[in-house]
Amino acid sequence: MINILYFIPSKRVILLLLSSEKTDILSWYANRDYRIRREEFPYSSAIGIIVFFALLFRLIIAASYINSYDTEWNLMWGVQLGEGFFSAHSHVEQLDYPPLYLYPLYYVGRLATVPAIGGYPPLRMLAIKFVPCLCDCLTCVVLYRLASKRDKLLGLFAAGLWAVNPAGIVNCACWGQTDCVLMFLAALLMVALEGRHLMAAGILWAAMCSTKLQGLYLTPVVGMEVLTVCFGSLHPKEFSLYQIRKPAVMRFVKFVCSAAGTLAIIYLPFMFGSALSHFHPEMGFFEKFLKPITVYSEGLEKYPYITLNADNLYMLCGLNGVRDDRAFLMGISFSTLGSMFLLLSMSAVVAVYLFGKRSSHWLAAFMFMECIFMLTCRQHERYQIMTLVLLMGAMVTVADRRLMTLFSLHSLVIFFNQFRVLSGVREKTFWWKYYPYARGSAEWLEKYNDYATLNSLLNVILFVASMVFVLRYYLDEKQGRSALSRALDWVRTGKEGRA
Repeated sequence: MINILYFIPSKRVILLLLSSEKTDILSWYANRDYRIRREEFPYSSAIGIIVFFALLFRLIIAASYINSYDTEWNLMWGVQLGEGFFSAHSHVEQLDYPPLYLYPLYYVGRLATVPAIGGYPPLRMLAIKFVPCLCDCLTCVVLYRLASKRDKLLGLFAAGLWAVNPAGIVNCACWGQTDCVLMFLAALLMVALEGRHLMAAGILWAAMCSTKLQGLYLTPVVGMEVLTVCFGSLHPKEFSLYQIRKPAVMRFVKFVCSAAGTLAIIYLPFMFGSALSHFHPEMGFFEKFLKPITVYSEGLEKYPYITLNADNLYMLCGLNGVRDDRAFLMGISFSTLGSMFLLLSMSAVVAVYLFGKRSSHWLAAFMFMECIFMLTCRQHERYQIMTLVLLMGAMVTVADRRLMTLFSLHSLVIFFNQFRVLSGVREKTFWWKYYPYARGSAEWLEKYNDYATLNSLLNVILFVASMVFVLRYYLDEKQGRSALSRALDWVRTGKEGRA
């Protein structure tokens, strides 16, 4: 059946012959209800739009913000990887990265050798910053999937909040660092533990450790959470040897095997490549064979300072750039003090798993990472950023609005810490003198140390508040009430008792 439609624009008659199927489609489209209802909201389309706009926003900044600080090292490594990929750790100059991130760096290096890309700064910046920007945007998807299990609108809020987070934007789009890659893997790892997918968790944990040295930091929390998933509650009053049964042991073995297998797949090609290479003939076979593993210790030894631009307790005490072998008290060095704090932090993780009244591997990981940044030595300005993805995960799983406040304040402090260091380096290049009418100066650099002290003070206060919240969550029966209201009740009770 043929329907004839007449259109008379500007007194001209247009005759269209359409089939009934097409007119039905047009009729449906014309009469469609476009009002948004919560039960019919296009959540998949919305998260896709958020991720696309977030990536576009980051890439525009990435191309516009020309930065050579650290990025030129990564570009140089990428180019030198073309001289021998699997033998990278035996010939790439001052390489201190584990093997996994070398794969994207290799392709970045190939792009950098193209004159139209490597010789044009905006495209050069896009090449080195694209993977961090992409991973930061994919973290929005991970957080959406995690939060949407509770409420899809909460998922969109979490994804949108991450999309505009200033700390992440500075890290990946302005600076071009790889911390956002590590945060993406950490989010996937914690979500896998949330869903009790132990093989996936083992693979992701190994991937984290093979991407950056800081990936090792989550190991105590991952270990305790895996033991809890496999064998049940570890609380002394609840744990029984009967929980150690064959199915539970097999689940633990699957985690260990998946982690070990992933590490072997990633590391062995680089270990044999390094050992069999013709570079550094003065080195023995096993010394070259272990080179991809010894990059961890070499990375630690490269910056033996109490703190290096990290706004933590030591920065507040004026110890930035001071070697950590400096004596502190009774001949104890700051390095030893930092190691003691590390052991205490690990003990705190074990304690909340053994004696905690509630469980949250997100909060346990946040507590541990926060303690490492604030209390141990050799921390850099960027290392605290990992706490943000853990705080966000805790916010959507624990569902406590106070965590949103902590997340917001942490984001601002971490943003300023990174931005101050990056901008300070950039200002020292006197980029503004390229303009003939510029006669000013970067006077704010004269107060650089004052800004660092102020931000460190805020960070220390925030650290204390965060630890109070975390410890109350695990140990306080009435953690739902604020600490301030509890303190006021205590004061009132004391006054009534004295009366």
